[in-house]
Amino acid sequence: MKFFGTSLAVVFAAVFGASQAQAAEGYWNEAGGSVWMSGYGECIHTGYWTPEMAIVGCDGKMAEQPAAAPVAEPAPAPAPVAVSTANATVNFGFDRADLDQNATAAIDTLVRQAKAAGGIKAVRLTGHADRIGTEEYNLDLSLRRASSVSDYLVQRAGVDPQAIEIAGKGESQPLVGCEGIRGAAAIKCLAPNRRVDIDMDVF
Repeated sequence: MKFFGTSLAVVFAAVFGASQAQAAEGYWNEAGGSVWMSGYGECIHTGYWTPEMAIVGCDGKMAEQPAAAPVAEPAPAPAPVAVSTANATVNFGFDRADLDQNATAAIDTLVRQAKAAGGIKAVRLTGHADRIGTEEYNLDLSLRRASSVSDYLVQRAGVDPQAIEIAGKGESQPLVGCEGIRGAAAIKCLAPNRRVDIDMDVF
């Protein structure tokens, strides 16, 4: 027997529901523990049911939703490697590109300091020449001077050749001008310009 499209079970739920145990929050159950169903196969709600209370098999809910996997915390970025710079200048004789004892001693000291700090990351060698001679010749001479320092670093200090950058500036970046001086006096005065600047990245 139905009343206005509602099954007898619905009527019992309305009349006797207050004395029945709840099978799940928001639902009424039969004496055997199963949720009461209407004649249309719908689960019977209590008066305070909300969609969040839906259980599997009722109200279109097919299965429990798996708990969302916790979002992994991003790995912390690696700490930047501290890099410092070590510098030195080695000088050359007039029209010479070979290293003398003073030059090798200066390079050895710089290498020891770099290795004591952790190691050599990169090396920049910039060769220079004085103004005596042609610009083209002095540019080549400045490159040969830088190459001499590079060879020494590789062969005697064990520096990776791929870590060395070489440049030649010729006579374009003098430290002294010695204007108006000629001959042997000029050669002596211009000595600071005959050099290789060494810049090391140390870590």
